[in-house]
Amino acid sequence: MKLALLILPLTGALAMGPRARAADANNAKPERPLLGAIRWDAWSGGKVTAEVERSLSPKKHHFRLPFYAKVLSDEKVEIHGGTQQVMDREIAYAADAGIDYWAFLIYPEASEMTVALKIYLASKEKSRIRFATILHHQLEGKKEDWPAFQARIVGLWREPTYQTVLGGRPLVYMFHTSLKETEAWRFKSLREAAKAAGLKDPYLVYMGFNPQGDWATARALGFDALSAYALPGEGSFAGLAARAEKKNENTWRDVKAPAIPLVTTGWDKRPRMDHPVSWEMDHDYHRTRTYTETATPEEIAAHAARTLEWTKKNPDACPAQTVIVYAWNENDEGGWLAPTLKADGTPDTVRLDALKKVLRKE
Repeated sequence: MKLALLILPLTGALAMGPRARAADANNAKPERPLLGAIRWDAWSGGKVTAEVERSLSPKKHHFRLPFYAKVLSDEKVEIHGGTQQVMDREIAYAADAGIDYWAFLIYPEASEMTVALKIYLASKEKSRIRFATILHHQLEGKKEDWPAFQARIVGLWREPTYQTVLGGRPLVYMFHTSLKETEAWRFKSLREAAKAAGLKDPYLVYMGFNPQGDWATARALGFDALSAYALPGEGSFAGLAARAEKKNENTWRDVKAPAIPLVTTGWDKRPRMDHPVSWEMDHDYHRTRTYTETATPEEIAAHAARTLEWTKKNPDACPAQTVIVYAWNENDEGGWLAPTLKADGTPDTVRLDALKKVLRKE
């Protein structure tokens, strides 16, 4: 699903002195839990963008194009998302809809995949939406590279717009398909580094696919809760949403694992079936011809409303009182909330418009 990653160089963030952090109350939504959305930022130029441009180039997939794309012909598009202007517009769209934070997948600092995070942090509008981190393969890197990676991550946690939960704990996700190679000392080290930086204990959330099988291992490694990055499926979107909601409930019922429930916006990889991306050449879905039907905006909003209500009513199961959405911008893979490009070249905000009625109770 995602690209292999490298350990990252040190940034200057940790050289700063302790910073007073905004209390959760400053970002609280007393009428509902927080809602975050996953960002996979493949749209900022370079090799990865060239591949997703190719997957979305056929006319039948143009309805998925992000609002900053350009259609050159029925079989060719360009996507230029790595500008401050685009980021500031994304912030406005997300904040106006009531989305509370974005969860950024963390990539090597020099990678085009981290441009979006950099321009978010540089934005004068960033206070309108907070952010969290999703760690990935970095937790399996070389031991000698760990201090630099850890310094960068803790530096991000110290940013004033970083999302916290439960009285100021930095909200940290980790996505991987397996915990077998992950070493407990890394999580202990992260916690110690957070404490040394004047932060509260990070709230570590494992994004897995098998709650019943994952929780014992995740808990032993020091994770506080379970979640999911996405939910594969086929058939109607209503059926996929129902499965997501049931899986959220079963995580607590079956293994008593604290959860951050998943809200899905879909799972339809047909663009990558037509034009496979290099990092998924061996994936099983290339041999399938089933997919989830495209959701209507109303279906996504109703699914989010039910998940938020269940989360609110079950604080023991969901102590962090937040849900996570797949996804803000996984346009070619299967799920998105960000505005797309209409045939007339204007942004299509119908998904956000429907979600806004849930989040802002309009």
